[in-house]
Amino acid sequence: MIIIREATLEDYEALCNLYEEIDKLHREEYPDIFQEPLDLSRSKEYIENTLKNANKLLLVAEIGKNLVGFAETIVLESSSFPILKKRKWVHLDTICVSKKFQNKNIGTLLFEQIIKWTKKKEINRIELKVYEFNQKAMRFYLKKGFKPLLKTMYLNL
Repeated sequence: MIIIREATLEDYEALCNLYEEIDKLHREEYPDIFQEPLDLSRSKEYIENTLKNANKLLLVAEIGKNLVGFAETIVLESSSFPILKKRKWVHLDTICVSKKFQNKNIGTLLFEQIIKWTKKKEINRIELKVYEFNQKAMRFYLKKGFKPLLKTMYLNL
C-alpha cells in the first residue's frame, strides 16, 4: 500500500537518497552545471526549514517503511513590476519517484496531494520548470494538463 504524507525530519536520510537519484540524473546530463556535493546534497537545516515553512510542502510516498518518492513545492508571488499582474502560484520544484518504483501511480498520487494543498491555499495555478533531457517528466506533466510557457536557452562561449 502506498501512503502519501507530509515529510518529517525523521525522513531526512531516506529523502537524501531520493534527492541523490534525481541529482545524479542531472549531473550526468549537465555536468557543466551540476556537480557532486562534498556531503549530502540537502542539509538537515534545509529540510527542517522547509518543513517549518507554511508556504512550502514536502510530501513523501511510502511503501511499508520505505520512502519511494517525494514532492517539493513552494508558494511564489509575482514582483511588483508594472506590466505583471499581481498573483500567487505554487511552484512545483520536484516530483521524484525512485527508479524501481516508477510506473506504479506514485507520481500521480503525489501530484493529487499537491493539487489539494494548492486549492486549500486558494491558489489556482501550479507552475514548474523541467529540463529538456527529461522527456519522461515532460510526458508526465503534459498528461496532467500542464502547458509550455517559457523556454530557457543558453550559449556556451
